Amino acid sequence: MNEIERYLDRLSARLRGSGADVSRVLAETEEHLRDAVRDGVAEGLTEEEAGRRAVARFGPAHVIARRFGGRPAWVRLVPEFARMVPSAAAGLVAIGVSGVLAQVLGWLFGPAFVAGDLPWVRYTPQRCAQLGHPGQGCLGAVVRDHFGEVVGTRLAAGAAGLLVLGGYALVRRRLGAARVAPAPGVVPVAGTALYGVATAVLLLDGMDLVTAGGAHAGSGQCWSAGAVALAMFLGYARSLYRERFPRSTT
Repeated sequence: MNEIERYLDRLSARLRGSGADVSRVLAETEEHLRDAVRDGVAEGLTEEEAGRRAVARFGPAHVIARRFGGRPAWVRLVPEFARMVPSAAAGLVAIGVSGVLAQVLGWLFGPAFVAGDLPWVRYTPQRCAQLGHPGQGCLGAVVRDHFGEVVGTRLAAGAAGLLVLGGYALVRRRLGAARVAPAPGVVPVAGTALYGVATAVLLLDGMDLVTAGGAHAGSGQCWSAGAVALAMFLGYARSLYRERFPRSTT
């Protein structure tokens, strides 16, 4: 292996980008170095001496790799993060849907079903005053406030998710679906695992609240979120199954 071939190997190990871009840079570099070697041999240098001089004049491999790489490493990671956007936005929309479900449960069974406390939780007059609800209706007012926070926060997350999805759709149309599409298999696996764990945790918490405090201990907050998490889990699991076991077309 001569000096030019060793240099091209070092440069190849440092180049980043698509296969076509790397091949193009290597081809152009080799052509330039071969021309420089021929010029050196014409001047009376040996081929080895001309190769060393050509490489020295061309510049260190890591410097050339950065120059051809163009963008900093963190910029090249942006498309990778962009591929995660639709899944993250879908998670926010799912939170919004759980807010709608929590609101429905509150209408059907009362705010305490979604935002109540365990029976042994007591609000002293001092605590009620701190919360801004002095008087006999302190507990009910606190529950209603908490209920509004639960529903409002979830609906805000859902609205943010819809906005993100809209922005992503515009970027996808502009850049092309292939450039921002997630890697095959990654999203179904991650979604199935994440929402499977979330479903188990939320539904178990809901059962614990019912066991400990009955129907007005706030279990509806867990049931509403757990039901949506279960739906997301089933959707991702179905997608994963279809990806791993595709139907035969024959």
